[in-house]
Amino acid sequence: MSSSAILTIGLVLAVGVRAQSPIWGQCGGFGWTGTTTCVSGSVCTALNPWWFQCLPGEATPNVSFWFSFGDSYTQTAFNPSSTPPQIGEPLGNPPYPGGTTTGGPNWIDFKTTAYNESLILTWNYAYGGATIDASLAPPYTPTVLSLTDQVNEFLNGTATKPASAPWTRANSLFSIWIGINDLSWSWWQTGNRDAYDDTLLDAEFALVRKLYNVGARNFLFINVPPVERSPYFMSLDPNNQTAPILHALIQDFNTKLAQRAQDLEANLTDVTTFLWDSNTDFNTILDDPAGYGFKDATSFGSGANLFWGNDGGQGLHPSSAAHNFFAFDVTKVLEGTIW
Repeated sequence: MSSSAILTIGLVLAVGVRAQSPIWGQCGGFGWTGTTTCVSGSVCTALNPWWFQCLPGEATPNVSFWFSFGDSYTQTAFNPSSTPPQIGEPLGNPPYPGGTTTGGPNWIDFKTTAYNESLILTWNYAYGGATIDASLAPPYTPTVLSLTDQVNEFLNGTATKPASAPWTRANSLFSIWIGINDLSWSWWQTGNRDAYDDTLLDAEFALVRKLYNVGARNFLFINVPPVERSPYFMSLDPNNQTAPILHALIQDFNTKLAQRAQDLEANLTDVTTFLWDSNTDFNTILDDPAGYGFKDATSFGSGANLFWGNDGGQGLHPSSAAHNFFAFDVTKVLEGTIW
C-alpha cells in the first residue's frame, strides 16, 4: 500500500473519530453545528433546548449536586416544592433557563449545562433582591427570601437527602453569591460601615456552619462585583458620592470574605473552599469591553454585544452574554473537580 493511501485512510479515520462526541460532550441543541453522534456506550440526550449531551447509555450516569444561594445575579425562579432537578431538566423548574433577571441563561445555567465536568443537578435557591438576613439589611420588599431563608429552605427539604437528591459530602458543592443588596443598603447608613461588614459576614458564616453540620464540605464563595460601575450608578451626578463610598465598602467586604473562606478551610480540615473573584473579572471586562466583544462599559439593553442586560431599565444587571464569561471563569476556579 502506498504512503499516500495510508495517509488518506488515516485522515478518514481521524475525521471519523472527530465526528463523534465524547461522553459528557455536547451533541446538539439550539445553534449547535457540531456532531450529533456520541461515542460507543453513550447516548445523545436532550437536557434542554440549548444543550444535548452524550450520557452513558449502559449504566446510570454519575451525578453531581450543586446547591446555589444568592440574589438576582443568580436567580432562576426555582421553586423547591415543584419539579426537582433531573436528567433532561438539570435545574428543575421552571424550564431552562428559568426566570433570570435579563431573560437569557445566567452563570449558573451555563455552568450547569455548558461548562459542567459531569452531569450536574442544580438546586438554585437564589432569590432576587436577597440580602444575607432581613434583620440586618431589609430587602426592597418583605416577600424577598434572604440568604437565611434560602438556607432554611434547604435545611427543611433537600438537606434530608430525598430520593431526588441523594447527595453526599463528596459529590455536592454549595455556592453563595451574596452581598450586593446588603452593601447597596449599607452605604448610606450611619455608624461604622466596615464593622457592619463583619456583622454581615458573621451572619453568612453562621449559615455556612449550619450547612456544614448537615454534611456540606465543598463551598464556592463569590465576592461582590463592582456594581458602582453599573449604568445606574454611572448615570448619577458627578458630585454624587455614592459610587466611591460603595466602592470602598465592597473592597472591605471582599477582603474580609476571602479571609473568612481561608479561615474556614484552615479550621475545618475536611472542608474545601473555592473563591471566584467576580470583582476582578468584572473590572477586567469593563476596562476593555471591546476586547471581549462588548460595545462599551455602560450601555445596557437587549443587544448581544452589551455587557449590561435588559433588566427593566434599572441598569444594574449583567447580560446573558456577560454571564457566559462568568460561567467560564467559575469553571477555571473549579478546575480539576467534578463540577
